[in-house]
Amino acid sequence: MHQRESTYACTVLELLDEYWIDLRRPLGERERAAFRAAGFAATFVILSAWPALGEPHVARSGRRATERLRAELRVQGARAVDVLAGSPDRRHREPSLACELSEASALALARSFGQDAYFWFDGTRMSIRWCDGSPTTLLPL
Repeated sequence: MHQRESTYACTVLELLDEYWIDLRRPLGERERAAFRAAGFAATFVILSAWPALGEPHVARSGRRATERLRAELRVQGARAVDVLAGSPDRRHREPSLACELSEASALALARSFGQDAYFWFDGTRMSIRWCDGSPTTLLPL
């Protein structure tokens, strides 16, 4: 397993300021209820515009990139829900956006914002979709 795979696979999502979803554990009814509360009944994507793993991190430029991503989603007619994606210890927290998009649109946006990957929920299970064409990583590992 590559470091990037294990790093992404340890992500914890903070949704609607009240739900804590640990992607290291199987998703259950509580997590699916949180997704429904956020307006996602089936498939959705979680995208970030922050610098990819290992890239220099500057909060101000990350916030500007997130706003550009939010604007792009509006152009595409996708409603965006704020998500904080980060490490379980909360030392790293990355503002991200959840929305309903096709897989092709999600991949194109992730690539255009220089991302290594994005999270995809298929209605049952979360996975990591890699922008370089590497095989999908099903979660939890």
